[in-house]
Amino acid sequence: MSNAPVPSRKRAFELFLISLLSLYFELLIIRWLSSEIRIFAYFKNVPLLASVFGLGLGLALVNSKHNFAKWFPLTFLILSALISFAEPLNLVHMTFMNSAEFYLLGSNAEGFMDASVLQKAGTIICGLLVLVGIFYLIVLMFVGLGQLLGKAFEGFKPLVAYTINIVGSFIAILAFSLLSFLSFKPNIWVLIGCLLCVYFYRSWKQVALLTIAIVIAFATMSNNVFWSPYYRIGVDGQWLAAVDEKHPAFFYGYGIRVNHDVIEGAYDNRPETWAKLAPEQRKQVLDFYEMLYQLIGDDPKTMLILAAGAGNDMAAALRHGATDIDSVEIDPVIVAMGKKLHPEHPYDNPAVIPIVDDARAYMRRSQKKYDVVDYAYLDSGTAFSSMSSIRLDNYIYTVESFQDALKLLKPHGILAVTFFPTTAWQQVRIAKTMQAALGYEPLGVVSKNGNGLTFLAGGDMAKFKENAMKANLQLFNKEEIKKQLASELTDWESVCPTTDDWPFLFLRQRGFAVSYAGGLMFVLFIGWRLVGKAFGTFTKKPIGLTMFFLGAAFMLVEVKSISQMGLIIGTTWLVNATVIGAILAMILFANLGQMKLKAKRVDLLYYCLFASLLISYFVPLSLLNSLSILERIVFGGIVLALPMFFASWIFAITFTDVEDPQRALGMNLLGTLIGGALEYMSMVFGIAALNLVALILYALAYYFYRKGQQPGESKAAVPIETAA
Repeated sequence: MSNAPVPSRKRAFELFLISLLSLYFELLIIRWLSSEIRIFAYFKNVPLLASVFGLGLGLALVNSKHNFAKWFPLTFLILSALISFAEPLNLVHMTFMNSAEFYLLGSNAEGFMDASVLQKAGTIICGLLVLVGIFYLIVLMFVGLGQLLGKAFEGFKPLVAYTINIVGSFIAILAFSLLSFLSFKPNIWVLIGCLLCVYFYRSWKQVALLTIAIVIAFATMSNNVFWSPYYRIGVDGQWLAAVDEKHPAFFYGYGIRVNHDVIEGAYDNRPETWAKLAPEQRKQVLDFYEMLYQLIGDDPKTMLILAAGAGNDMAAALRHGATDIDSVEIDPVIVAMGKKLHPEHPYDNPAVIPIVDDARAYMRRSQKKYDVVDYAYLDSGTAFSSMSSIRLDNYIYTVESFQDALKLLKPHGILAVTFFPTTAWQQVRIAKTMQAALGYEPLGVVSKNGNGLTFLAGGDMAKFKENAMKANLQLFNKEEIKKQLASELTDWESVCPTTDDWPFLFLRQRGFAVSYAGGLMFVLFIGWRLVGKAFGTFTKKPIGLTMFFLGAAFMLVEVKSISQMGLIIGTTWLVNATVIGAILAMILFANLGQMKLKAKRVDLLYYCLFASLLISYFVPLSLLNSLSILERIVFGGIVLALPMFFASWIFAITFTDVEDPQRALGMNLLGTLIGGALEYMSMVFGIAALNLVALILYALAYYFYRKGQQPGESKAAVPIETAA
C-alpha cells in the first residue's frame, strides 16, 4: 500500500465532489421532505438515518458486481416527484399515530381516537407504508452515492481520503446554509445539485432523468410560497363566513401557512372591526389577544413579546397603551410578512423594536426589565435539527425558561403564557411547569371562543382572578378539572413538568411512545438483512465492531451537544450550521494532526474521553447560568466539545492503517444510524444521560480495539472477503 502511486489531483477532486454531493443531497432531502410531507418534520432524523444507512451500504458494496450508482438519477427523480406532488397525492398530512396526542397540527388523522378499530388500523398501515417506502427509497438513492464515494477512496491512504471527505462535507454545509440564508427555494437547490451531478452522470439517459427532476421542481414551485431558513411559508386570505345580508363574509386578515399549517397569521382584531360583525362571526375571531388585557388592564407599558410572529400580540399591546415593546421572532421572513400584511402595521410603530433571534437565547442575554414578559403562541411545527427528536420550541416551555423570564420582570411584573392545547394533559403540562418555576400555581384562563389558554403569574393575582370572573371567563385549575372528566384529573396527578434536561413538551410521560418508537424500529429492523449481505463477516471483525461503536457513540454525543449548545447560544439555523461546521472542523484538525504526529496509541485518549463524558454528565449546564453570555459560550463549549475532540483523534488513529477503509467507514456510518436511534433514550432518561450511553458505546469500541491488538489479530483488520 505504501508503494502505491499518489492519486492525481483529478482523483482528489472527484473524492471531494462526491463527498460534497453526498452531504448536500442529504441536507436537501431532509429540509424539503420535512416541509412537504409533514410527518417527517417530527421525525426529521428518519431521512438522516436513511441517508447514512444508504451511504454505509454503498461503501460496503464498492466491489460488488452490481452497479448501484447508476440508479441515483432515477431514485432522486422519483423522490423529488413524490415531494413535489405531495399535496395532490394526499401525502402532506399523512401520519400513523394520534395527531392530537403528539401535537401534529394539520394531520389528516385528527379524529384518530374516535375512529373505529378498522379505521385506526388503516391509518397506521398507510402511514407506516409511506414512512418505510420513502425511507428505503432514500436508502437506495444514497447507496449509489456511497458506492461512488467508495470508489473515490481507492488509491488514497485512509486518513487522507477521509480528510478530503470531511472538507467536501464542510463545503456542503456552508453552501446549503448560504442557500437557506438567501431564502432560495427547493427548485434552486435541485438545480444546483443536479448540475453538479452531471460530472458523474453524463449519459443522455442520466442527464434526461436529472433534467426531468429539475423541470418538475420548477413547474410545481408556487410563486406565492416563500422559503425562510426554517419553513415553507404560504399566505391565504382568511374570511369569516357570511351570516345574512347585513353581515356578509368578512375579510379577517391573512393566514400564514407554515409548512402547510396555519399556525401564524396577520389578523384585524380592532374593536371597530369586531363591532361590524354578527355574534356568530365574533365567535370565529381569535379573542385571546384581547383576553390578556381583560385580565391585566391597560397599565403595563414595557413589554417583551416572545414569538411575535406577524404582529398580532404587538397590535393588541399597542391598542392597550404599551409604549415600549421588544418583539422577538426567530424567522426573518415571517417578520417581513408581518410588516407587509398586518392590517394595523404594528411593526411600523416606533414603540416596537423587532428582534430576529431565538427567544430563549435573547432572554439569557437581556439585561432589560419589563412590566410584562409575554410568551405568545409558540409552536415550531418542526424538530430542532435533523439529528434530534427535540422540537424547536421545546426549550421555551421548561422550568428553567420560565425562571429566565422571571428574572426579566420588574417588581410586580407579570408573566403571561398563551398556549393552544389539543389535549387536556398538554394544558396541565404548562400549568405544572410554571408552578415548578414559580413556587405557586399560576392563574389559568380559557378564552370565550376556546381558541386560547393564558396562564398568568406575578402582579396582583387576586385582582386578575376577579377580572376573569367579571368577564365570565372560564378558569383552568385543579378545582375546575375536578368538575370535568376523571381522566383529566388523572392527568393533573401524573403529568410531570418539562425541564432543560427533559424538554419533551408533547410527550405525556417519560418513556417511548409505541407509535413513535415503533415506526423507527420498523424501518431499522428491515435493514439488518441488507447489512449482513453487504458486509459479510466484516461485522464480526474487531476493527469492524470498533468502527461501528465509534460511529454510534459519536453520533449520540454530537446530537446531545448540538441540542445543549442550543440552550447556551440559541436554536437558530445559523447556530445549528455553525455548530455542525465546528464539529467537522474539529474532525479535520484531528485528521491533520494525526497525519503530522503519527500517534499509535489510543489508551490515554480513551481514558480522557471517558473522563470528559463523566464531567459532561455530572456538571449540569445550569451551573453556567450565573456567568456572562461569553463565559457561558466558552465554558459550555469546552465541556460539550471535549468528548468530540478526543473521539475525533481516536478515530483518526484507528482509521489510519485499516486495510479495508471503504467497509470500515461504512461500518462507522452504520454505527451513526444506531446512535441516532439511541437518541430517543433521552425521552426516558433525559439528555444528560446520553453521556452515559455514549460512554458504554465507547467502552465497547475500546474493548474491540484492544481485542484486535492481541496476538493473532492484524493491527487493523484481518483480510476481508469481497462482497458479492
